[in-house]
Amino acid sequence: MKKNIAIALGGIALLAGASAAGASCGSAFCVLNTNWSTQGVANDPGSFRLDERFEFVDQKNLQHGTKRISRDDAAGEDTTELRTINRNLLTTLDYTFSKNWAVSASVSAVDRSHSHIDNATTESEKWDFTKIGDMRVLGMYRFDNEKNPVVSYGLTFGLKLPTGSYKVANSDGVTAERALQPGTGSTDIVLGGYTSAPGSQQDSSWFAQVLYQQAVSIKDDFRPGKQFQFNLGYRYPLTHELQALLQLNTSIKDRDSGTNAEPDLSGSRSVFLSPGLSYAFTQDFQLYGFVQLPVYRNYNGIQLAVEWAFVAGATLRF
Repeated sequence: MKKNIAIALGGIALLAGASAAGASCGSAFCVLNTNWSTQGVANDPGSFRLDERFEFVDQKNLQHGTKRISRDDAAGEDTTELRTINRNLLTTLDYTFSKNWAVSASVSAVDRSHSHIDNATTESEKWDFTKIGDMRVLGMYRFDNEKNPVVSYGLTFGLKLPTGSYKVANSDGVTAERALQPGTGSTDIVLGGYTSAPGSQQDSSWFAQVLYQQAVSIKDDFRPGKQFQFNLGYRYPLTHELQALLQLNTSIKDRDSGTNAEPDLSGSRSVFLSPGLSYAFTQDFQLYGFVQLPVYRNYNGIQLAVEWAFVAGATLRF
């Protein structure tokens, strides 16, 4: 069991309930995950796993394509985006039915502040809200691998549900852009796969995961862009309890569409390097933290870009 827990600590890859959401106004989530099942760790049938994580994502610099630009360069746009600060709390609960089947449900609480200048009136507009975001429910199937049980692989599939509001307004009664809202108003299908195995050093491990998300039902003529994510991670034990973690997180998001979307100011391609640490107090309880740094960013139109993000959380199995 301790060896399995050590492998689990190296996981932490794709977030089960959110995605890197590049948008003109800069709403965002981190591309990270604490789901042990996707890391090849089979919990005992009938067991639960609770994960609580906090994300801080500060977006205050404008970017067009792969280059940072000044506010003067955005003077010809309808608005000049100033800053978006995201403080997200993600709660995930997993339940293992058997050695092959598990289910995971996650929901976010979004604390978001955003400001921009209306270039037609030169007035500043602000939004500051704390709301429940969209929920994601995933099923996970782990294949049997009797020939090499230390190598694990499986499938992930499920839905993103429209539980978050998409009609949040500020104190002046102005409804925020759809990309800024805590919910998309859409129901999305989610499909993916994962694999994990021991690393080259003793007690180390690695994983890889892909995930695809696409809206199948929308509201008020807004369709969020299709999303593809690829994550690669490695864990190296520093001590029995302390683990060094490193991930490479890739996110590709198509343009949003619909009359309430901003196709020219949405969609992105990003690669992040995410070093982190985890500490296991017991075999069923751990703390972890990550810093996420951009390696490559390419934004459609002019968007607020994330310069760095911080993630910290705790995982308990019972």
